Amino acid sequence: MKPKNIKHIVFALLLVLSFSATALAATTGSQITKEVAGVKATLTFDNEKLKTGSNIFSITFSDESGNPLSIENLQVTADMDRSKDMGNDGMDKKEPMMLDLQKSSQEGVYTGQVDLTNNGKWIINASYDLQSQPQSIALDFDVMGSGPNWLIIGGFGGVILLILVIAVISKKSKKA
Repeated sequence: MKPKNIKHIVFALLLVLSFSATALAATTGSQITKEVAGVKATLTFDNEKLKTGSNIFSITFSDESGNPLSIENLQVTADMDRSKDMGNDGMDKKEPMMLDLQKSSQEGVYTGQVDLTNNGKWIINASYDLQSQPQSIALDFDVMGSGPNWLIIGGFGGVILLILVIAVISKKSKKA
């Protein structure tokens, strides 16, 4: 294979790797919607990818046709899913976290902050009164570990290695 062809292949690979790393870094899933007894609750996080630590979120309550609902006596808790064995992470001894929510300027929207201490499946449970009737809804979501994204790091490592190989091949072809 000629060095010129290798350079074109490497350049194409560099373009593909640089764009694929950006595409793989973006994930969706920051919005969870559930409907119970004619009430649609939508949990929306500010972060696109949920990780351990502090996360700002909002809960929007609407009826079946999408009109906002006024909720009374809203109480919200966050807890890890206890239906599975959680090992020795200590969460089995902790009580669910009571969350303080603020009513937004938009009707039916409440915002708050939750400190997600572990990765895994979490459940936000909202208890409220609607037309003097007590109701509740549970919204579950997954929290990813906050470690590095090895796929992106590996992609950039591969690009650097490819550049070094091209430099060696180019240097050898100039000597010949």
